[in-house]
Amino acid sequence: MDDSFFGSSDFSRDMRYKLQVTLKEMPIDHVLVSNAKTKQSVIEHFFEEFGDIDVKISTTRWNQDGREWVLSNQMLSQEDLQIRPYAGTYCIVDSDTLIYERIYLDLFPQEETDMVSILTEAIQKAMGSLEDSKDLKS
Repeated sequence: MDDSFFGSSDFSRDMRYKLQVTLKEMPIDHVLVSNAKTKQSVIEHFFEEFGDIDVKISTTRWNQDGREWVLSNQMLSQEDLQIRPYAGTYCIVDSDTLIYERIYLDLFPQEETDMVSILTEAIQKAMGSLEDSKDLKS
C-alpha cells in the first residue's frame, strides 16, 4: 500500500477506517508501505493495535525464501514481479506463487448495503482481470 492511508484528509481517514475493519476481519503477518511523505512512527503506531505484524516501510530491501525483494516509494519489486501502489488500494501478495490481488477500498465511499458490497467485489474482480491481462502483454 502507499502512505495515502495515513494522511489527515477525509479520504485518508475513510481509507484508514476501512483498512482497520479489513485487518480485524483478516489478520495478516506482513505489511509493506511505500512511504513518500508520512513519518514512519505514524505508520508504525497505526499497526500496533493489530498485534505482531511485521511492518516494512520504504525504502528497504530484504530476502525471503531465496528471493530478493525491494520496496521503494514507487513500487514493490522482485525479479518476477512489480506492483505499484495506488491511493485507496492495497495488494495481497502470495509470496510463494507471486500472485497478487488488488483490493479497492475507495470504490464506494459510503458503503452501507449488501448490494454495494456485492458490486464492489464484482468490480474488483473485473479490474483484477484487466490488470492481469495488462501484465501478460508486458
